[in-house]
Amino acid sequence: MIKINLAPTAKKAKAPKPKAAKPALPGLKLPPIQTTILYIFGIVVVVIVIVFLLVIQSSRISVLNRNIKELNAKLLELKVYVQTVDSLEKREKQLATLIAPIKELNKNRFFIAHVLDEISARIPEFTWLISLDISSTNMTIKGTTASNLLVADLMNRLEESPYIKNVDLTVLEKKTVEKQEMMEFTLTANVGLEDTLAGRKK
Repeated sequence: MIKINLAPTAKKAKAPKPKAAKPALPGLKLPPIQTTILYIFGIVVVVIVIVFLLVIQSSRISVLNRNIKELNAKLLELKVYVQTVDSLEKREKQLATLIAPIKELNKNRFFIAHVLDEISARIPEFTWLISLDISSTNMTIKGTTASNLLVADLMNRLEESPYIKNVDLTVLEKKTVEKQEMMEFTLTANVGLEDTLAGRKK
């Protein structure tokens, strides 16, 4: 038997058409919060280290500046002392220049006394000295005597002295003194110690 359903059948609802997906807007991907915190922490650490180094460097610079000031102050004090020392050295040189001739005189005083003693002991009779010019190396004797032989005798006697050498007759003239004929003479010689005279003779 055939059944016919005359009741109207329900229409199937049409499925909605899928909408086309909208293209994603271009943008930045935000990093996770933990990574951001690490970045910030790293930057803070770097800044702290830099600040710490700057503080240390500034402290060192201030210490160096203080040391420089102290050294400059000491240098100024030392300059005063240096000027004083230079002044004393200059004064010492001036005094040494003034004292040198006195030392030379003192050194030769006893030596010249010995030479004068030698001459006085060796003057023959009837011989008189008119003048005597003596230095530390040479001497000149002027005098009068009664004979040429006495001049020669005086020269020989002077040569025997350890302080007198190279006696030489430079002037011998006949003079009349109170109606008496006399011989006026001039002698030159080297004076010094024996070793000095020996070196001079060579």
